[in-house]
Amino acid sequence: MGARMGRGAKQRVYVWPVCIRTFHWLYALSFFLAFFTVWFENLLHYHVAFGMVFLLLAFFRLVWGFIGPLYSNFHCFDFKGDHLLNYILHLFGQKEKTPGHNPASSWGAITMLVFGFLLGLSGLLLYGIQEGRGPAAFLNLDYYYEMDDLFVAHFWLAYATLAVVIVHIGGVVFEHLYHHTGIIWSMFTGYKYQTDGIDVKLDRKQNIFAAFFLTLAVVTCFYVVEYPDNALTRSVYRAIDYEKEHPVLALECGDCHVVFPAHLLPAGGWRLIMDTPDDHFGDELDLDEEDAQTIREYLVAHSAEHSTREAAFKILESVKEKEGPVYSIVHTPYWKKTHKKIPSKVFKSKAVDGKYSCDACHPDIVKGMIGDDRIRLPGVPFKEALNIGIFQPGKGNFKKD
Repeated sequence: MGARMGRGAKQRVYVWPVCIRTFHWLYALSFFLAFFTVWFENLLHYHVAFGMVFLLLAFFRLVWGFIGPLYSNFHCFDFKGDHLLNYILHLFGQKEKTPGHNPASSWGAITMLVFGFLLGLSGLLLYGIQEGRGPAAFLNLDYYYEMDDLFVAHFWLAYATLAVVIVHIGGVVFEHLYHHTGIIWSMFTGYKYQTDGIDVKLDRKQNIFAAFFLTLAVVTCFYVVEYPDNALTRSVYRAIDYEKEHPVLALECGDCHVVFPAHLLPAGGWRLIMDTPDDHFGDELDLDEEDAQTIREYLVAHSAEHSTREAAFKILESVKEKEGPVYSIVHTPYWKKTHKKIPSKVFKSKAVDGKYSCDACHPDIVKGMIGDDRIRLPGVPFKEALNIGIFQPGKGNFKKD
């Protein structure tokens, strides 16, 4: 009960308080849930929610390493290189069972925390710069062209963190089974059987700090998930009411098909479309000169070159090597790349009715928005949707179309 124990006698030591055990399992859970949801385009919202929890927890634990109690404080970690080398070289030898972190777990813990913090931070920046959403959305306008490099950094940080986590799990299982330290049970009970140690106790300030951050992490997750359009995920892009913004465009173009957002084609493509009214995808544009001119000006002024949106940037990047203007969204390399997993039968189904029926899978396109978390695949069975990268429970049946 807080008394110092005699060396050599194995006794039960209270090493990990409730807050650290709660942190440990929330940190692990948020990481794996974020890693799982990233594989499905329409689960971006959940990925962001779990990622924000992960970042908050990483920040909490890094600060806790300086203000926390015995064993949790970085002062109690063993970061000496020769101690680590000796630990590894004598991995199968007899080891003194001491509370807290051994040299390997000390390095493993700090690496997971630093990698985790950088991973969460890069994700928050990527969400702002690439998607134009979240607390870092203000960076989109000036740094949108950095989205690919930031994605690569985030990608490799995720796998580096995963690698450290796997090594950590392997080390914990090995120590638990081979050295019989009971380390696994300690993260459930808080106790370890050691040869020396003092029961850990938290003061009032530590309790308040831990309770605040752990509660904040859980509340943040529920807030983001339950209220999609919130202060932490709000977009810098506004939904467009084409009937108010450009009535002529809404009337003349929307009469035959959905009004495609102008940022989905370069200016050259829109000029080609509007300058060849006799060959409008096998039809003829029946517009008077004034209407044609005002539509042309609007499309060129809002083309991909004038947008900081992800789709606009990547479409421009994908057509750089193309000779001449690309006059169709579905003919851009970026569109082909992002839709290559979708079977042709999806486009041929009545639920979709062709590659140009973008609103069938992107309902917000009618507002000029293409949100990943709003993607749907009508009529596509659950397992087939998973292969495409869309998580949508429910059944679909093409045979009825």
